[in-house]
This record gives sequence, C-alpha cells and structure tokens, in this order.
Amino acid sequence: MEKLIDIEERIPSLRKKRKRRMTWTFSILLFLFFSALFLVLYLQSSISKIQILTIAGNEIVDAQEIETVSTLNKGDSLWSFSTSNIEDKISQHPAIKKAKVSRKRWSEVAITVQEFQPIGFRGADETRILLENGAEVTSRDAGSMFGPALGEFDDKKVEKKVISELGKLASENRMLISEISSSPSKSDPNLITLFMNDGNTVILSALDLSEKMDFYPAVLQQIPIGQKGIVDMEVGTFFESYDSIYGGKGEELVIDEEQDSE
Repeated sequence: MEKLIDIEERIPSLRKKRKRRMTWTFSILLFLFFSALFLVLYLQSSISKIQILTIAGNEIVDAQEIETVSTLNKGDSLWSFSTSNIEDKISQHPAIKKAKVSRKRWSEVAITVQEFQPIGFRGADETRILLENGAEVTSRDAGSMFGPALGEFDDKKVEKKVISELGKLASENRMLISEISSSPSKSDPNLITLFMNDGNTVILSALDLSEKMDFYPAVLQQIPIGQKGIVDMEVGTFFESYDSIYGGKGEELVIDEEQDSE
C-alpha cells in the first residue's frame, strides 16, 4: 500500500521531467533546423560570394596577372578555397617572394604580395626587368627606374653574381650606374665595366661590386671638379681622366681608400 502511494506521489514529478526533456529536445531540433535553413540561405545569397577582390603590394606584376594566377574570381564562393593553397599558387610567380590571402568582412578577399627586388633591366629593352633572384619578367614600368642595363654575359656564373651584388646595393648607389658589361681578363674572369650616369667608367670585380660601389660617392669627392675618366677599383682605387688617356692634359690619381671608408 505504501509503495502504491509513493508511485502516485512521484507521477507529477516524472511528468514534469518528461515535459522538460521533450521541450529541450524540441528546442535543439528547432535550433538545428533554423541553423541549417540559415546556412542554406547564406550559401545561396550574394554575401557568401566574392564581391570584392583587392590586391596590394605589387609594383612590377600587374594586379590582373596576380588575380589570374590566384584562380580566384568575383562570384566564387568565399568558402570554396583554401587560403594556403592560393598563397602557394601566387608564390609560384617568379617575381613574387611571398603572398598572403585573407577573407575580410562579408564578401571581400584581400591578396597582399611581396615582390622580389628589381635591380635593373636587360640590354636596351626596359620592359625586361631583372630581379634580385635572377628572374626576368616583363613589366610596363621602365627598367631604368630600378637600376642599370645589364648586357649579356657569356659566363652565367658571373652574371648571377652581378645580379646578387646589385641586390645588396642601396638603391641610391645602384641608380648611379647606367650600364654594366662583362670585360673579363686573363687574370680576372670576374672583371666587369660599369658605365656611370655621371660620365665616369668604373672597372672592378663582380665579386666586390656591392662593397666597392658603397665607396663610390666618397671616391667622387677626391676627383677634381669637371674631370671625367676611368676609376679602376680592381686592386686599390685609381683614377685616370679621359683627357690623360687620350693624350690631353688630365689627372692621374691614387684614391685614398682610408678617406673612402670614413
């Protein structure tokens, strides 16, 4: 009899628990339903598509070219690609060192690139830009904006060294050079000739290009005003004016290298 009374007393509480359980289950199902509905509507709406594609950091490579390499297009789903995969694709371009792809706001994708440094151009064609990594790309920008014209080198190892050394030079010193050509000798196969924008000619080893050219502005201070000539920086630093070379009156100077380094 007592057990029967206990069960009757517990029935209301059991009903409440069952009702709470059903309410909780229904709430979860309702939440899942509306979440799925929202997701379907979102994926079908324009805000889940790429509406804005921005490209930054490019100076040499055209933005349209980067967009093509990325394989991203306006109207594509924001969630149909991996940012790391797109970054890898863009970084395959010979002029691009790094790429960062990120989703921004509702429907924007931003691409930021870091290009290899341009150091000059090939021959007389200013659209053939040479980069610090040795790559050569075509650009609408004039190559003379970045550095000297580089002639063809029979020894590609020397050419590679010249390009590497130009990449180490401060841009203001690199812009002092108009043209570089190979001029190997029996004693030094790495010898090169630099035709300067100021009218001088510099002879030095490709192995020492960046180091020697860092001193060039100081060398100019020791050359008499109005004199132009050959600055030989193979071993030590010597200056001989064109007038002296071609039989006129001119200067022959031994440049003070200690003054160079001050």
